[in-house]
Amino acid sequence: MNKTTQKIARFGLLTALALVLGLMDRAIPLSALLGGAAPGIKLGLANTVLLYAVYLMDWKSCVLLMLTKVVLSGLIFGSLSAIWFSLAGGALSLAVMLTVRRNPGAGALCVGFAALVAEVILITCRQSLKGQILLFAILTGVGAAGCFVIWFLIRRGVLCRVQGTSVAGAVAHNVGQVTAAWFVVRTPMLLNTYLPVLIGAGIIVGCLTGIVTERVMKALKISPEYGIRNL
Repeated sequence: MNKTTQKIARFGLLTALALVLGLMDRAIPLSALLGGAAPGIKLGLANTVLLYAVYLMDWKSCVLLMLTKVVLSGLIFGSLSAIWFSLAGGALSLAVMLTVRRNPGAGALCVGFAALVAEVILITCRQSLKGQILLFAILTGVGAAGCFVIWFLIRRGVLCRVQGTSVAGAVAHNVGQVTAAWFVVRTPMLLNTYLPVLIGAGIIVGCLTGIVTERVMKALKISPEYGIRNL
């Protein structure tokens, strides 16, 4: 089997895996567990495939994988509007991950400061969120603290660099989706209440995604420390 055939086969497997994990994302009612307070929150299992590709494939293959995943997921599970929102989130997420993959600690640090800003916004808008402010503030606060811990551990060489890239990509995905939704509905509440909530949730989900991807790489005896491999 030549390299071209191997790339095509690998691309097909990763696409299929992303679709299956996307279906699992929809089957897990994460938003319902939070009382329906933040609709749209998912575990982001499908993003593990894209995170894996960021470190092991060239950027063109990553872009093609993201576009294929978004279009097929929208046609199979969603709608044209779902494709638009997913495309905005996926494009921004991939751009951020490709940017910070060389220096994931910086990505985690920037996300930590963004979460602190989101925490301030949440507290300021506490009357709009009513009784849910405590849960959201705790999630965002824990996320902010977690980002600074991730940054420190990456700098110390204790934590794998995948974690920083994963967190930055997860938050960027939520920011892209909410921004796209705002352009459609023009509702300020999306930016001053819903977006801060998704920033906190994105950090926590990004940590989980990073752990999964790191375990997969270890099982395959692949180290992201050596940079990108053109597989």
